Amino acid sequence: MRQTVTAAAAAVAAALLVAGCSADPAPAAAPTSAAASPSASATPPETATEAASGGYLALGDSLAAGYQPGGAELRDTAYPALTSNRLGREGPELAVENLGCSGETTGTLLEGGKCTFAEGSQLAQAEAWLAENEGDVRLVSIDIGGNDLLRCATRQLTVDAACVDKGIRSVSRNLPEALDRLRAAAGDDVPVLVLGYYNPWLAAGYLREGEDQLAAAAGAFTRLDRAIEKAAGGAGATFVSLDEAFALDDETPTTFGGREVPRNVAQVCALTYTCTAGDIHLTEEGAATVARVLADAAEEAGVSG
Repeated sequence: MRQTVTAAAAAVAAALLVAGCSADPAPAAAPTSAAASPSASATPPETATEAASGGYLALGDSLAAGYQPGGAELRDTAYPALTSNRLGREGPELAVENLGCSGETTGTLLEGGKCTFAEGSQLAQAEAWLAENEGDVRLVSIDIGGNDLLRCATRQLTVDAACVDKGIRSVSRNLPEALDRLRAAAGDDVPVLVLGYYNPWLAAGYLREGEDQLAAAAGAFTRLDRAIEKAAGGAGATFVSLDEAFALDDETPTTFGGREVPRNVAQVCALTYTCTAGDIHLTEEGAATVARVLADAAEEAGVSG
């Protein structure tokens, strides 16, 4: 039991406190059967070539790709697909084009090198798809930036402040350019929603490891979200926070796994695999929660199925 807790805590540390950063899949013949390797590339499924009325373009990292512990990518149950399902409750679902690339950073989003895209990078692929489907696109979403802080925590559960500074600078430098290009390619009438990140480091309150680093980790998480929010605002896109859904400020006592913990800890444990498998990616419930938040934001922007 002690070994399991330590492994889980180390996984949180390796990913710092941001989603989409741990255990990215390595190249494989099938995109859903890759081995875990944070430095490896992955090839997403082939993208649709035919224009689809009511199209929804999703960009991002392993969260968009539906990454699971062990290396599988379950795109059919990832949050973009579930967002389309929610938006289509009273009509046809939006046709999802999911370009999510596990391990993608803001730098590789622009330049390529993490996953294989016909256009060379995820962003260039998105621009080409938007041009091909001009007039039929209803929604664009993106989650990116978590992997820029990939190595900012050690296995001893300490946060490297200099690494955090460097990661935030990369997000602040690359993301505005990426969102400006995405906003221009989508056109003024298509909502572009930019997701913030949750803070899996809160699981330290359940794992009982690394609790002395909570303040430093929370500070890094907040800085990342603010950098993403600023970039979204500057590009005329809409920032979508996950703070409320993950109860980040709610320390009301509740239980998880038979143990009394603050509600924000229980939320992170229930919505991610951090407490059960040492993996910060979204559970089925977590993907559904992110989809609910994103669909609500889309509906507020005038999108429906």
